[in-house]
Formats: sequence, structure tokens, C-alpha cells
Amino acid sequence: MLTLIHLIIFYSCSTENEAKKKEEANKKNQIFLGIVNSANLSDCVYCTNTQAFQGSCTCYSNIPIGTCSGLSSGPAKSNSYKISCTELTSSGVWFISDDGKSHTCLYTTCPPEAYRAAFTANGI
Repeated sequence: MLTLIHLIIFYSCSTENEAKKKEEANKKNQIFLGIVNSANLSDCVYCTNTQAFQGSCTCYSNIPIGTCSGLSSGPAKSNSYKISCTELTSSGVWFISDDGKSHTCLYTTCPPEAYRAAFTANGI
């Protein structure tokens, strides 16, 4: 009986160690991917609450490609990175951020192209 208890404790500890090792490896991989992707800059359009073209959109300029794909996604949200903010913001009414890296439009000012870019896999 005592041996059985020792085996259970040993198995429990080794399982926890494996989980910690996997978590640590995952963190390292994310950091590595962030470093690699930081050399690849692109623009990204991201829209929220896009049902019936009623959401707001943001176009991010010159950001690492991986950060666009890291934006939240879900039933009312989408994103794409193969889009030029300069081209996209030439129509509709957009508001520029303080750092100059993003432009935002509201549902009353966003052009249809913004929603199309957000919902098209290649961003066009």
C-alpha cells in the first residue's frame, strides 16, 4: 500500500514537471517568433462588431506581422495584414493615433473597403 502511495506521488510530481517544461518551452517559442517576425513589418486592418458594417476599424502601419494575427478574433472580429493603410485610409474618415502608427474609423465613417479587407483572407 505504501509503495502504491509513493508511485502516485511520483507520477503526480513528474506530470507537473512535464507541464511546467512544456509551458516554458512554449514561452520561449513565442519570444523567438516575436523576434523573427519583428523584421517583417506590414500593415494590418482590424474591425470589431462588423455585423452589417456597423463596427469600428483600425489600420495599423508598420507593425510586426505576428502582432496582427495576435489580435483578438471571434464572431464579430476579424483581421488581415496584406493591406496598405495609406491606400485604405484614402477613403472614408479616419482618425490618426497620437503615435501615428494607426488610423481608426467609426461605423459611420468607415469605408466598405475596410470591412472587406478585414474579412478577406488576403486582405484585398
